[in-house]
Amino acid sequence: MSSIRQRNEQLILAAASEAFAAKGFDATQTRDIAALAGVPKANLYYYFQTKENLYAKVLLGFVEPLLEASAVLRESDDPLIGLRAYVAARIRIAREHPAIARVFSGELLLGGPQLPHECRDLLHAEARRNVECLRSWIDRGLLAPVDPEHLMLFIWSATRTYTNIGWQMGCITGREVPQDEDYAAAADTVTRLVLGGVVREPAAPAHRLMFAT
Repeated sequence: MSSIRQRNEQLILAAASEAFAAKGFDATQTRDIAALAGVPKANLYYYFQTKENLYAKVLLGFVEPLLEASAVLRESDDPLIGLRAYVAARIRIAREHPAIARVFSGELLLGGPQLPHECRDLLHAEARRNVECLRSWIDRGLLAPVDPEHLMLFIWSATRTYTNIGWQMGCITGREVPQDEDYAAAADTVTRLVLGGVVREPAAPAHRLMFAT
């Protein structure tokens, strides 16, 4: 790919992410994206053919970081280390890709009507692998016996919340735009809540059990 083509595609994708995040798919017009990107409207159709293709490319740009975040969940690892890294990675995605994250969340809230089959297949495979990793840790006694599917749903919902709460966070912190320390505090808080629910209590010493009886 030539440097000019790559530059133009990145400009268009960045502009499309901002436009789709602000207006949604239906209300966004290609001329608005072109104006925001600073390129002729014809370039959008030259590089992406249709608005649907451009939207799909934006969504795929968020799926890739999600898959990278899931790579830290490995059955052979210490689950406490893995869960900390996973929560931190998902919060980092919301911080580093705010516009694409809002587009993705908005699409899911509508039931994913425009979500490409490629994205669906990748996300379904990721979900199954993540849940099986949690299930393995639970079955081996490394985590408390909680439902692995709902544990994963809790982690997803808790971390995805930070995609769309810039205004609410500003009300609490007094800062209009969330700062790095806000996201760091979010990752720490969510991690504490997750680990607080899955860390197994150490077995009581035998002499304490005898005393208790």
